[in-house]
Amino acid sequence: MWKKIVEKFEKYPSQIEVAREFLRFGISVRDGKAYCDKIELVPTKIADAIGVDRKVVLAAIQNIEGDEELRKVFSALKPVANIAEVARILGFGVLEVYAESHKVGIVAGVASALAKEGISIRYILAEDPELSVESKLTVVTETKIPGRVVEEILKVDGVEKVLIS
Repeated sequence: MWKKIVEKFEKYPSQIEVAREFLRFGISVRDGKAYCDKIELVPTKIADAIGVDRKVVLAAIQNIEGDEELRKVFSALKPVANIAEVARILGFGVLEVYAESHKVGIVAGVASALAKEGISIRYILAEDPELSVESKLTVVTETKIPGRVVEEILKVDGVEKVLIS
């Protein structure tokens, strides 16, 4: 999908940034407007947040709607809350796993290591490496995570770094 977006906007790098942020935050495009679920977003505020001109946001929306495949994808996007910071406040465990995104089985390996310790997963978010700076898996757990689990997770093929809090 990302390849299709880059091709569509290859002459407009600022519009690529708009599309990237829309995907990253789950901002949908419908009827010439941008939405966070059912809440209409103001193009000027979107532009300010991304660091582009308002006209770039409007042009990106038009280009998305002008392409059948992109329109279908962007009209169906839904926002997802990243609860990692809230989880820390509530006393849940938070695990951040940085890994090689192309490796298979990273999520399974992390989940398996947690399951062996009897630790329940409450929330999991794998960030798309094409949309994020780093490929990161965030896992919120019912309880704090003991250090011995980190050692097991570091054995998973492709895992580069693990942070717990």
